[in-house]
Amino acid sequence: MSSLYKAWYAYLAAGLLTFVFTAFVGQVPNDVTAAVSLPHNLLHRPGVNVRNTLRSMTDRSDLQATAAGLSDEVARLRQENRYLELQVEQLQQVVRIREDQSPGVVTTAAITGLSSGSVLSRLTIDKGSADGIVPNMPVTVPQGLVGIVTEVGRNRATVRTVSDVESRIGVTVRERGGQGIAVGEVGGGVRVINFMTGEEVQVGDVVETSSYGGLFPRGVLLGEVVEVLPRDPNELRSSFVVQPSVDFSTLLEVALIAPQ
Repeated sequence: MSSLYKAWYAYLAAGLLTFVFTAFVGQVPNDVTAAVSLPHNLLHRPGVNVRNTLRSMTDRSDLQATAAGLSDEVARLRQENRYLELQVEQLQQVVRIREDQSPGVVTTAAITGLSSGSVLSRLTIDKGSADGIVPNMPVTVPQGLVGIVTEVGRNRATVRTVSDVESRIGVTVRERGGQGIAVGEVGGGVRVINFMTGEEVQVGDVVETSSYGGLFPRGVLLGEVVEVLPRDPNELRSSFVVQPSVDFSTLLEVALIAPQ
């Protein structure tokens, strides 16, 4: 091999050494760069570029890891905030029910199931005897009466709604007085029967619970009269159809009141 080739290979090796030093180690010693100025000049800049690229990739990876950690923390804080919002809504609901319906609110419970057919209309809640739930507890929401607890397990209970055909609730008409019984109807309606009053009931009148039967606190909203049924002139008792104030299909949570 000629001396020219040997010199070229020596310069090339020194240049590659410069590239490696620049890319992966740092500053190349001055003695080396002075001795191999040609390959150094040719390969120094690519080496610097590789080193900067590697550093940028490392920094980007660190930033991505930091961003992922911050994103997880934000998600956790949002979930905690939502939980606190739900707790505040729950407390506000209890306060409203205590002020408007009864001071005897025992607890609240989430709806876990809905069984609504042409005859029966029942709800399942996520609390039972372990939480102090007992049969005959009235169940309400701020919008009005939902029903009454009929079956209780350790961690669940069944609520018979006002539109269930087995439902029987003593009611009166606000500002008109009178007394009658609200019964559930096939299809999910409510009808008041055997109603006695000195005044004629009219469409739009407000129907609420009475003390009749002793199961419900007085004055809890049931619904609004939507139809007054014809009656025999000799009949003292009247009947009318009520639109419940609560839409059971959209309920998420209810309040339970201590039995009367």
